[in-house]
Amino acid sequence: MLMAGEPSRRPSAIAVWAPPLALLLYGGFSVPAPPALGWAEAAIGALLALAVGWRWPLAVITGHALRAESPEQGEAVDRPVAVAALAWLLWVPLLRGAAVGADGVEILRDVVPLLYLFLPLLLVPALRRAGPSGVRGLAAGLALAGLLLAVRWWDQVRWGFGAVGARAMADGDAYLLNAPSVLFAAVALPALAITLVAGGGTGRWVWLGRWIGVPLCTVGGALCLGALAGAVHRTALGLAALSLAMTALWWVRRRPWLAVPVALGLGLATLVAGDALVGAWQQAAEKTRLTGVNARWDEAVAVIDHVTASPWTLLLGDGWGARIANPAVGGWRVGYTHTLASYSLLKTGLLGTLALVAYLGTLLVRPWRRLLALDPPLAFAVVPPLLMALGLHTSFKYLDTGVVLSLLLLASECRKGLSRS
Repeated sequence: MLMAGEPSRRPSAIAVWAPPLALLLYGGFSVPAPPALGWAEAAIGALLALAVGWRWPLAVITGHALRAESPEQGEAVDRPVAVAALAWLLWVPLLRGAAVGADGVEILRDVVPLLYLFLPLLLVPALRRAGPSGVRGLAAGLALAGLLLAVRWWDQVRWGFGAVGARAMADGDAYLLNAPSVLFAAVALPALAITLVAGGGTGRWVWLGRWIGVPLCTVGGALCLGALAGAVHRTALGLAALSLAMTALWWVRRRPWLAVPVALGLGLATLVAGDALVGAWQQAAEKTRLTGVNARWDEAVAVIDHVTASPWTLLLGDGWGARIANPAVGGWRVGYTHTLASYSLLKTGLLGTLALVAYLGTLLVRPWRRLLALDPPLAFAVVPPLLMALGLHTSFKYLDTGVVLSLLLLASECRKGLSRS
């Protein structure tokens, strides 16, 4: 028997199609960190709200979800831990920020990304009954969003393909390539091309035939990888290459004849873009020599010095809306840091950081291991954007980080991997 606040057992068409449509709007018309709420952001929010409804999010935020015996929640994530973590991270830093006089707009800039991080708790129950269709829609929407962001970046640099490996191109004011969906698309699209060549998962990730899907996915993946190389996103490129290598090795082990087309593909890529590949590698090495880790350590030291100045700050942080003189941006007082760990410590203190670690631990460890057993290519594809977002970059504040987490959880509950048939 369903309790008040539970998501419905039968998914509606809106619940299945609204998230992919929201992602297409995001990739085509929005930016990873919008400076203000525009029509695109309003439409994205409305579509996500239509997908999750209002009763279940209200139950989660108020804690009523702790008492709901919901079969829709599954067993892949520890729901009591997730709900309790959200309650603490939402209300305690919110009250703390209000108490110390943080600006309301700055508080909102922190609360919205928090809800993105907890999007799996809200979105997955609405999509679970859709099974593979829900996974397909979310994966396709995420990959297409990343591809659209990459295409928009290429348009900004006037399609300067010849500059890849020759000179570093600017990220641009909107930082489109920082979106986790771009890195996901850079891995997932070529991985899907390999999957389609192998004859597994045909028409399951996207509704394309093999001979149409392979060239389209290859070109799309090349656009995303080329964009990351052009802007010298060195860590993202390294993670993408490693993930694709793991995917290719997994498929070759299952179908040894795939070694021939994979080798031919690598040979063709080297022939066509060999100079660009060598140049991109040299640029990444030079950037590493010049910038190292981009003052991440200095930033972390500044945060630790700040929070250890007071026992209350150490335990509870400065709350949502807090600012700090950040050495990573020349000492300007800003409301962010470049890693989730230092950001969480600054805003929520040790207690909030422990709550976040508990939530992410239940969400990532067991579900990813299950996904690795069900669908290794998809498991490999979600790792690079999550490593970047949760460990190395400000993209933990972006919408697509929550979508990647939701995809991981939802796909881990499918009884059959999308790449296996």
